[in-house]
Amino acid sequence: MEKSFELIFRKQFGYRRGIFFIENVAVRNLARRFGTPLYIYSAGYIRDRISELFDAFAPVNPLICYSVKANGNLKVLRIIGKVGCGADVVSGGELAKAIKSGIPASRIVYAGVGKTHEEIISGIRAGIFLFTVESMEELVEINALARKFGRKTACSFRVNLNVDVDTHHYTRTAKAETKFGLPLKDMAALFQKREKFTGIEFAGIQFHLGSQIKESAPYVEALRKLRRFLTSIRFSPRILDIGGGFGIPYMAGEKVESIFSFGEKICSIIKRDFNVEKVILEPGRFIVGNAGILVARIIYSKKTNSRNFLITDAAMNDLIRPSLYSSYHLILPEKFSSGRKCSWDVVGPICETGDFLGKNRKLPRGIKAGDLLVVLGAGAYGFSMSSNYNGRPRAAEVLIDRSKVELARRRETYNDLWDKEV
Repeated sequence: MEKSFELIFRKQFGYRRGIFFIENVAVRNLARRFGTPLYIYSAGYIRDRISELFDAFAPVNPLICYSVKANGNLKVLRIIGKVGCGADVVSGGELAKAIKSGIPASRIVYAGVGKTHEEIISGIRAGIFLFTVESMEELVEINALARKFGRKTACSFRVNLNVDVDTHHYTRTAKAETKFGLPLKDMAALFQKREKFTGIEFAGIQFHLGSQIKESAPYVEALRKLRRFLTSIRFSPRILDIGGGFGIPYMAGEKVESIFSFGEKICSIIKRDFNVEKVILEPGRFIVGNAGILVARIIYSKKTNSRNFLITDAAMNDLIRPSLYSSYHLILPEKFSSGRKCSWDVVGPICETGDFLGKNRKLPRGIKAGDLLVVLGAGAYGFSMSSNYNGRPRAAEVLIDRSKVELARRRETYNDLWDKEV
């Protein structure tokens, strides 16, 4: 195993005696037991990444609110909650799952631009830590419901700082043209009227720059811009929420600033320029992205005059990131081979030309039907974005903790495709 690969996937993933392991369990044994396509997660990797976050941001003693949208499996959430994290939720369903997993409501922040009447009520009744407000209309609704239930509800206000980041344009969330947050002008006007909102505690300020951000510079720019703005409106929040978005490497040699460098630069500015009681982080991908793999079995190998295809039982409905974001996921043969390689397009059986897991991948020339492939970096936005497109039941999920194997979600059956239909 090359060193650069080991730096990404640590001690929990790799070949032993020529076959691929996750922690102490051979992937082929899991595929035999649970079938394919199959999502597998490493509990040890998740704990390691959370420990790194706490260490990197120790100077500000953060509340880490894991972004449930990245991977909302209950067993994954349970692990995250047990090590002291809270949750960042964006829907009533995510709130319900976070609470069911055992994460205390007092460690839950509720974000999202479109919270419904019923969702706001569920958050108030649950006693969440705070709502993240993204529009004046939303603030009016939360205030009315808080007063109705006789509560003083803490809110943090998401400001759109118009900061650009180097990531996919679908996941940039702090530019002026996006739907997220309040522009500085609107935020200033809102704060001038804050005495009218008697059901609201104006507790905090929040920004979120986007996803898969590989360097700390945009956070530094955002914090400096935010400091100037808060001074201009004479508001001193007791809570500062800097969102998530910390990037991870998806391939060997990909340059991503270390989380300790992120922490050092961000914490120094917060300690110097912000007098707050609590700092909130909302990472998702950083914790679970490289903690999961997708295992696929080759159905056919197909060679044409222009391309070589490996057609697998995993498809874009299982992992949509390559099709939607042109994302790269490292794909390895489950059985190590040092022999000759050739270029393959790894595709699924769905009736879309965009159905692929990877293109032009160097894989063994002799790889064949029945062999297994391991798609790495599939722990975030993999299963959570999966669907039943083309009438395909969704994959099973398995959690590995050293040698312990737990089924985290059963494989769907055909009955599940129509079970809710009338």
